[in-house]
Amino acid sequence: MKRLFILALILNSCLTGNAQSAKTDLFDWSSVKMSEIGTNTIRSDFGPTVIEDTIYFSSFRDELIRKSDEELRANGFYTLHKAAIDDSGNVKSGRKIIDEFFIRFHAGPVSWCAKTGELFLTQSNYVDPSVNYKPFRNEDIKLRIIIAKRLNGKWKISEEFPFNNPDYSVGHPAINESGDTLYFASDMPGGFGATDLYFSVRKNQKWSQPVNLGSQINTSEKEEFPFLTGSSYPGRFLIFASTGHNSKGGFDLFYKRLNDPASEIVHFPEPINTTFDDFSMTLPDFVEYGYLTSNRPGTGSDDIYKLTFDKYLEYLLQILVLDAKTWKPIPGALVDFCKIENYKVGSDGWASHTFKKYSLCDVKATAFGYRDNHKLIKIRAPKQGTVLRDTIFLDLMVNEKIVLRNIYYDFDKWDILAESSVELDRLVELMKENPEMKVELSSHTDERGSVPYNLNLSQKRAQSAVNYIVSKGIDPSRIKAIGYGKSQLIYKSTPEHKCTPAEHRENRRTEIYIPGFLRGEPVKQQKGDYSNGSPDQKHQEAQ
Repeated sequence: MKRLFILALILNSCLTGNAQSAKTDLFDWSSVKMSEIGTNTIRSDFGPTVIEDTIYFSSFRDELIRKSDEELRANGFYTLHKAAIDDSGNVKSGRKIIDEFFIRFHAGPVSWCAKTGELFLTQSNYVDPSVNYKPFRNEDIKLRIIIAKRLNGKWKISEEFPFNNPDYSVGHPAINESGDTLYFASDMPGGFGATDLYFSVRKNQKWSQPVNLGSQINTSEKEEFPFLTGSSYPGRFLIFASTGHNSKGGFDLFYKRLNDPASEIVHFPEPINTTFDDFSMTLPDFVEYGYLTSNRPGTGSDDIYKLTFDKYLEYLLQILVLDAKTWKPIPGALVDFCKIENYKVGSDGWASHTFKKYSLCDVKATAFGYRDNHKLIKIRAPKQGTVLRDTIFLDLMVNEKIVLRNIYYDFDKWDILAESSVELDRLVELMKENPEMKVELSSHTDERGSVPYNLNLSQKRAQSAVNYIVSKGIDPSRIKAIGYGKSQLIYKSTPEHKCTPAEHRENRRTEIYIPGFLRGEPVKQQKGDYSNGSPDQKHQEAQ
């Protein structure tokens, strides 16, 4: 069965990863499961692509499906259709014609560039009157590429690819993510075979002269249906169909790492390729399914198959740690992602970790001077490109005592040791972040020694810590030193039990107390305002 330029949709991503080994696989294809989608008919359905939650494909309209072959040859034209799909790629609605392209010429499928809002579409080239109204599978039919944009919710043709020509076909568009490079198939003069793959670059709204992809990809046979993998795949790969490269029979599917001359052409294994025509593959980004077209025995002459495979996708979970009162970020806060990894947030308050879908994580946030807080995050099956984001609010520990850890003094001394400065520096930063805050800093001893001696020693130690804090730029009127000696012991010896060295150590503590104070008004923002991702990314609050 002849199949010149049945258009394949391509949904492309522009990826710039470094070249890797020549035979790097996309993933383990032995795990692929295949099933027909629910919109296949007894006629030809081909060229699937995914745009958001919709699959686009080409097919005959309903009233033509049961027409005879002779009637189809007389006035049958492929029309662009669409159907809604769920998060797993299953069709969940009936098929519907896209009215704007319901014309008496072959249309579709499409290639979509989200960045530019452009739809690249193949049509039969009806400029030449000699090919008007002829069947699509007739090799005399020439193809062209047009570009459309939405206007008031409807598709409107904005331009025509300048290298369309009534003497030969230009079709199978595959536009990259940035919208500046178009891959396509053509039988223009000067190629290596019956049809070759080319690319053209757009700069300053002008397309460059098409460049042949060369003899490594193009053979003396037909190369068609180009597709570029996106950013969720381990590198940038070109997928295409060919009747060359020792195909099993008719069209087979192949892939190659782009921009790496040393990489080899890889022949997809079974069940992707068979002795039948297998072509027009699309692998949407950030999902675990794809589609291809094949004329292997099925519902119709060409059918669309959904591929389901093991691809361990990871999603970025970003946590923002904010002061519950002011809604300002808390620099230096620690985020514990379900006891897997600890991250210290920066000045923007963000911390992030990657998770697989269907994960459950108890995320805990801690910060000096604040009460700990946590949130149970459920990561289900986000849509492609999603960055999960959530916020954890922490309350300042006012009217509570906070033990300063790792504050040490030499025996019978009150000078601040170098290792104690880390904890005191945290208090300095907290006071700088809250300029209205006043602090009482207290020092305690263990039970050994006289009351007067311990009171004097603890006062000197507290004052030594306060002096250090004042040396860091804190107004002395904001911090007060108090020595309690052994009047507020945590552990006391009894006739039955003598305090252990560990208990003595806990008694010799340094504490701060933050009296209640009037804080500033909350920042007038919503959680969704704390977005620092790419404008192209989709974000959703984690559940």
